[in-house]
Amino acid sequence: MIPQSPEPSPDCPLCPRLADFRQAQRVAHPDWFNAPVPAFGDPEAWLAIVGLAPGLQGANRTGRPFTGDGAGPLLYNALAKLGLAEGA
Repeated sequence: MIPQSPEPSPDCPLCPRLADFRQAQRVAHPDWFNAPVPAFGDPEAWLAIVGLAPGLQGANRTGRPFTGDGAGPLLYNALAKLGLAEGA
């Protein structure tokens, strides 16, 4: 069994560059998610897909990884083509 990591706090300071960026985006876009996005899926899956921060127009805006920008369709279409996902 893989140990579960706690979700990072919305104000996670571990990467100062990213924390500064996140704060600037909170000022520029107060209605956006602007925080580390929660993981989803089976924590014991054989495949893990990790996105890079900050996901400005996607995850930073929507609060969901690979949602809201070009990364989502690219990723989900590739997973579907390989038989690793269903649906649109």
